[in-house]
Amino acid sequence: MFSLRLKSLRESKGVSQSVLAEFLHYSQQSVAKWENGESTPPADVLTLIANYFKVSVDYLLGQDLLVKETVGDYATAQDLVMRLLIHPVMLQHIGYDPEQMSESDLSLFAQDVLTMIMIASKRFDPQN
Repeated sequence: MFSLRLKSLRESKGVSQSVLAEFLHYSQQSVAKWENGESTPPADVLTLIANYFKVSVDYLLGQDLLVKETVGDYATAQDLVMRLLIHPVMLQHIGYDPEQMSESDLSLFAQDVLTMIMIASKRFDPQN
């Protein structure tokens, strides 16, 4: 889960692996390994990453589905979609059981839904 969350946060904030690596005093290759799930940074670096993206370490490690809400803001659009996907009203209308899904599958489902929303939103973009 850490690898998915790190990559999602980094991309949603428009931060390159190199910029994050420089901030953390690590190599870009280290950040790439973390995002690919090949390794995990030490605890002190997890804290730095959490502070950098303004999320909790629990969130980074997949212990919290959502980051702390500050006036309704979420770390990523995918987090908001994931919250919607587990809402009881959605469950009544869609008919899937998130309890039977792994967190990774739920994350992939949220990404698919977010992609569909982005495609549909182009229809209403006055520049298109």
